[in-house]
Amino acid sequence: MVEIRSQEIRSREVRNCISRCLIPLLFPIFQFSFLISSSAQEVLLPLQTIPQQRMASKTVSEPVTLPFFEDFSNSTFHLSPFTFHPEGGATVSDGVRLLPPTVGVVTLDALDASGNLYPFASTSLFPADTLTSLPIRLDGFSHDDSLVLSFYFLPGGGEGNLWERVGDAPDPQDSLMLEFFSSVDSVWTIVWSCGGMDVDSLVAITGHRWQYVSIPITERVYFDSLFQFRFRNFCSLTETTKPGLAGNCDFWHIDYILLDSDRTTNSTPVFRDVAFVDPAPSALAAYRAMPARQYRTTDMADAFDMRITNLFNSTLATQYAYAVVDATGDTLYRYDGGYENAPAFLPDESYQTAPSHATPPIGYSFPVSSNSATYTIVHTVREGAAGDDYRTNDTVRYQQVFDNYYAYDDGSAENGYGLTSTSSHLYLAYRFDLNTADTLTALDLYFNRTNDGANETVPFRITVWKAENGHPGTVLYRDNSNRRPLFDGLNRYQRYVLESPVVVNGSIFVGFEQSNNYYINLGFDRSHNTSDRIYYLTTTEWQQSILSGSLMMRPCFGAAATVGIGEVESENSEVVVYPNPAKENVIVQGLPDGSRIELYDASGRQVQAFTYRLSPFTVHLPNGLYLLRCITPNGTTYTEKLIIRK
Repeated sequence: MVEIRSQEIRSREVRNCISRCLIPLLFPIFQFSFLISSSAQEVLLPLQTIPQQRMASKTVSEPVTLPFFEDFSNSTFHLSPFTFHPEGGATVSDGVRLLPPTVGVVTLDALDASGNLYPFASTSLFPADTLTSLPIRLDGFSHDDSLVLSFYFLPGGGEGNLWERVGDAPDPQDSLMLEFFSSVDSVWTIVWSCGGMDVDSLVAITGHRWQYVSIPITERVYFDSLFQFRFRNFCSLTETTKPGLAGNCDFWHIDYILLDSDRTTNSTPVFRDVAFVDPAPSALAAYRAMPARQYRTTDMADAFDMRITNLFNSTLATQYAYAVVDATGDTLYRYDGGYENAPAFLPDESYQTAPSHATPPIGYSFPVSSNSATYTIVHTVREGAAGDDYRTNDTVRYQQVFDNYYAYDDGSAENGYGLTSTSSHLYLAYRFDLNTADTLTALDLYFNRTNDGANETVPFRITVWKAENGHPGTVLYRDNSNRRPLFDGLNRYQRYVLESPVVVNGSIFVGFEQSNNYYINLGFDRSHNTSDRIYYLTTTEWQQSILSGSLMMRPCFGAAATVGIGEVESENSEVVVYPNPAKENVIVQGLPDGSRIELYDASGRQVQAFTYRLSPFTVHLPNGLYLLRCITPNGTTYTEKLIIRK
C-alpha cells in the first residue's frame, strides 16, 4: 500500500517553503469568490466546469531519463505523453494574461478530470487535483551529482483591479504541495508546500508574481529507476446561500519544471532560453474570426503585439520571424524581423522592446473572397548565437478563420457572466459592425454548466437591435418564444437558429432578453477586452460593461448558418448530386473546378469542407440528412440535400 508521510497542514502561513521560495509569512487575506460591478448588476463568476477537454494523452512504459523538462508550451496545450500521467484533473492552457515564464501553464483547481466539481467538494478542506510525473530514472546518480528539481508557481486570481482578474485565488486554509515518491517503501513524502494567498499579497512580500522554487534531491531512497514527483492542491468552496454561485475555485498555476544534475539552488535562476510568453494574436484589428463575405483589407491590424522573454542572465541576440500559411501548407507571406538584442528578464522583469520583434508590422492582407478559408500564422523566435536550450516555446501559432460568424473570443471561457437585478426584465447586447448588408440567421452561445444545473431552466429570448447613438436602439428581431441554455457533453458553443432570418447592415447589437433575474452564466473570455461593445439594461438606461473580457456570443450569417435542412431546395438544376442517397463516394455534376464544398449536419454544424477538383469525393459521415453547400469561384452558391445511408 502507498502511504503519505506528511506533517500537519497549517492553514494561515506558508508551510515548509524550503529552497528559495522567499515567502516568510502569509498574512490573512479576504477572499472574493465572485465579482459584482459597482452597479451591482454585472456578476462575474469562476467556472464550475472546465470549458474544453482536459488533457488526454498516452503514457510511455519506459521511465524518463534526465534532463526532465516541461514548460507546457506545446501547440495543442495538452500534457506531453513523455512527462506526466494524463489523469489527475490538472489542466493545460496558454496562460493568457498570467505572464508566465514562457507560454503555456498547468493549473490545479477544484475540478476533476471530467471537468466537474469534485463530488466531495465542500466548504471544508478537500483534496483536489494531482499532477504526477512518469517514473524518472535516477539510478546511477547520488548525492554528489547535485540533482535539483525546480519550478515556478503562481496562485490564481490575478492582481490589480477586481474587474480585470482571471480565475480565483486560494483561501488561506487552502494549499499547494510537492511530494516525492520512494519505490523502496512506497511512500509519498511532502517536501514543499505553500498556503493560500492572492497575487497582490505575494508581490508585496517578494516583489514578483511568479515564484521560483528549487528542491535538492539528496536522500538515498530516491536514487532508483522509479522516482516520481507530484503536485497536489487542497481546496475549499466559498460559502454562499445563492444556488449556482458556488463553483470552481482556489487556482494554482505551475510552469517551467526542470529536474537535472549539476545544478544549484540559487534564488536567481539562469536558463539560456528565449521564448514567447503570450499566445499568438489575431491579425484582425477587432475580431478573432469574421464572416468571409464581410472581410475587407481595412479589417487588418497594423501590427502584432508579441511578448518575448530572455531568461538568461545577460542580453542575448535574438531573431524573430512570422509566416502566413494557407490550408494547403503554402507560405503566402513571410516577415523577417532580423536580429535584435533582448534584455535579461531579471531583475527588472523586462521583455523584448525592439519594434521589429515586439510589434512587428502586418505587411500582408488576406485575399477578399466570399469563400470560407483558414490561414495559419506561425511566429518563431530564436537565440541567434549558440541556440536555445529549450525549443518548444520558440513557436506559437494562430488559426485565422474566415467563415460565417463573428468572434471576439478565443473559444475558451475563463469566467461566467450574468446580470442580476430586482427587475423582472434584463437585457444583454453585444455590438458587431458589418461592412455590407447580410442575413443574420443564427446565434452561437456558449453557456457554462453550473452546480446542480442551476442555469438550465433560465428562459431568454434572442434579440437584435439597430445601433443608434452608440447604444442598442430599434428592435430588429425578437424571439416569440423562450429559449434555454443548451449543453452537449462538455461546455462548448450551441447554435440557436432565429425563428426568421433578418437582414441587417451597418452596426447592430445582438443579444437576449431575460424575463427574470436568474443568473444565466454565459461564457466570458478574458483574453480580449471588448467591454466597450457590451451593454446591458436592467432599469431604464443602457449601461456599458466595466468588465475586462469578451462575451462568448457569435452571430452567424447566410444560408450555411441555418439548420432548416428540411426547407432547402436545389437552387440550380444544372448542379446534380449523385448517388443520393450515398454511402461514401459522391459526385457533383455541373460544378466548376476550384469550387468550395461544405457539408452541414442537421444541427447546422459544419462537418466537412474542401476544394472541389472535378472528381468524385469521399465523405466519412454517419447515416443521416446533410446540407451540401457549393460555392463557385465567382461566389455563386448552390445548396442540395444529401442523404448518407450505408
